[in-house]
Amino acid sequence: MGRAVGGRRGGRFLSLAIALLVLGGVLSQVRIRPAARPERDASELLALRDRDDVNVVFVLVDTLRADHLGCYGYERDTSPILDRFAEVGVRFARVRAQSSYTKTSMASIWTAANPPGHGIYRYSHALAEGLRLPAEIFRDAGFATAGIYRNGWVAPNFGFGQGFDVYVRPAPSADPVRAQRRAPGAPALKGTDLDVTEAAVEFLRGHAHRRFLLYLHYMDVHQYLYEEESALFGTRYVDAYDNAIHWTDRNLGRLFKELVDLGVMDRTLVVIASDHGEAFYEHGSEGHARNLYAEVTLVPLVLSLPFRLPQPVVVEPLVRNIDIWPTVLDLLGLPPLPGAEGRSLVPLILAAARGEPQEPLAPRTAEAALDLTWGRVGAEPTVEFSVTEWPWRLLAIPSDPDLVQLYQLAEDPGEQRDLAGAHPELVARLLPRVEAAVAGEPLPGAREEVELDEMRLQQLRALGYVIKR
Repeated sequence: MGRAVGGRRGGRFLSLAIALLVLGGVLSQVRIRPAARPERDASELLALRDRDDVNVVFVLVDTLRADHLGCYGYERDTSPILDRFAEVGVRFARVRAQSSYTKTSMASIWTAANPPGHGIYRYSHALAEGLRLPAEIFRDAGFATAGIYRNGWVAPNFGFGQGFDVYVRPAPSADPVRAQRRAPGAPALKGTDLDVTEAAVEFLRGHAHRRFLLYLHYMDVHQYLYEEESALFGTRYVDAYDNAIHWTDRNLGRLFKELVDLGVMDRTLVVIASDHGEAFYEHGSEGHARNLYAEVTLVPLVLSLPFRLPQPVVVEPLVRNIDIWPTVLDLLGLPPLPGAEGRSLVPLILAAARGEPQEPLAPRTAEAALDLTWGRVGAEPTVEFSVTEWPWRLLAIPSDPDLVQLYQLAEDPGEQRDLAGAHPELVARLLPRVEAAVAGEPLPGAREEVELDEMRLQQLRALGYVIKR
């Protein structure tokens, strides 16, 4: 995908300077345009199915944990733009990702299946061509479909480009922002999320006249990378992480402003989600893709609707990332995903808006999985698996019976007090579900194996991951 300003070096820098100036003023620009969307009651959600003009923008902010956002109660002002849209949209209070490793988690999001169903656990696994993914449903319904990503784990060679008319990694521009990175000395991922935003703006300007599905995969929170004006919170790793969230929030503001300026905000559903969170030594480690604790599997989910709600709708019960696409397809009246384990959250949204009990409608179970050897070539798989049956959560590695943990989430949401020894009856009831899931085979035709050449391995190592031969 080309750039709106291309060719000469001076033009590129001028484009970047203009984009940064727009980002700097975006807070006030978004605030003064509330009329870009009419105010409607949540019951209007059901009417979206009968409309033929609603677009979808799916924003995936890699490595974004929920409790570092203002709309989830964080004391720092990391996400003012997202918070503002959550105030007139739908926020899900308890969202569980299906892994802390991007590829496994994204496979669950796109297939609406738990990891045992799709079987994508390791660096060499890919979604099979025979799967029917959401972008294919949108394309067949007449939508223009585009995906813009910077994380190599969702590259098309892993099957994630299926159904997209355009699926690209944007060319990196001259890096205008200062970076802080999780792994000292790790190679830097080229470019910034401004490249994604610029490419998205170009797509929107070319497709505002027709229905579209646009998927954006932001990476600067993963890389702890931020622009100087977003450096509000210090220089520790957690500070740099929060600075990166603030920078990404400003990119979202640029995106929202473009939707407003093009006159399509009132016919666009924006979904903001994350594949996993990030640890800061809550359980003795930093980063992600190492375990399945709360800090790496509790993620945000916010819906910005084609209209403003008179008051925020907050869905309190446990939901899952595998519920995202069943919900979006249901909202737009499109065919469901074949074999989906996730379910539409529309009934929960309506119940929350009406002040009705939500628990009977909620998915009360959630699963997550991580192959601890996902990046080691030739290693025997060692899968950690969790099953949540609210309010209990069991984590176990079936190959090591001593590694079983049990947490009571209502009283201990941070999972600090292991109660496995105090509740052997619960462990005995939940553990067979873990063992069966880990021992099971993925659905036929769901997974393929791919060969990665050294160039692709180096690109993935640039994300800070270690892939050992």
